[in-house]
Amino acid sequence: MEDRIITVKDVVHVWEVGPLTSSLLSAAMTGSALTHSPHHTTLLMMLDLSKPEELWATLEECLTIARSAMRMSFDDNTIKALRDCRKRENNPKNETHEGETEPFPLKLCIVGGRYDEFKEFNSDRKQLIGRALRAAAHALGAGLHYHSCRDTSLVRRAKDMLSHYGFGSQLTKSVCIDYEKPLLVPVGLDSFTQIGLNLGQGRNAHILESIKQMYVTHVPQTTKENENPQDLEDPANDPNFREPIIDRLRAQREEVKRKEIGILLQEMLEGRALKIPIPEPM
Repeated sequence: MEDRIITVKDVVHVWEVGPLTSSLLSAAMTGSALTHSPHHTTLLMMLDLSKPEELWATLEECLTIARSAMRMSFDDNTIKALRDCRKRENNPKNETHEGETEPFPLKLCIVGGRYDEFKEFNSDRKQLIGRALRAAAHALGAGLHYHSCRDTSLVRRAKDMLSHYGFGSQLTKSVCIDYEKPLLVPVGLDSFTQIGLNLGQGRNAHILESIKQMYVTHVPQTTKENENPQDLEDPANDPNFREPIIDRLRAQREEVKRKEIGILLQEMLEGRALKIPIPEPM
């Protein structure tokens, strides 16, 4: 009699969204919610550490588009339930903590890329950027990881992070807040006091604005002061970057992506795609 080994495979869907628009990100959120509860969806926000003059502008752009995409994907009750679940995850004992803020509704991790270039910056610049990102991550209830594809230890650390968010494996509780080393700050293991900032409690918008002013005072951003945040979603909205041929090709590419995503979502709804058991929210 032949023994058979039955293996159960865990499946995680990774949606790399680009160009970054609310419609495409919303499609990814909707697709993930069809096979998994939105409580298990994680947004990984990739920032380029080697470009400090664009760092905060990129962070704001990502947050603006992510919030818009959530409103397109989920109703108000779902978003509130997501935020309440995040609060319980970050504070299971319902204790009052210094600098407690409203977490981002979806699980969120800020990834600072190109650390191999960033590590050559002077100490003051690394500390300024590190403090700003730590503060932003804490205000949003997000994790913070520095990464470089040229560093084997950071690649291994990134794999552990992806395994944690994708499959629920145990994430290391080790913390690195030494600005001369690649930062590693898991969710809930930081505070404004440890960062050296006296921001206290308040609305996230006000806290993030305070962090922004601290940062842009020393590192002015290339984004125009009077630029409409909604226009950040699409460079084609900026007359300085309009190229008729390129814009037409870009629009065609986005339309193809929308159709492909639409077909996949329809297959899921009709039961023709692989059905995956949906676990309860943690």
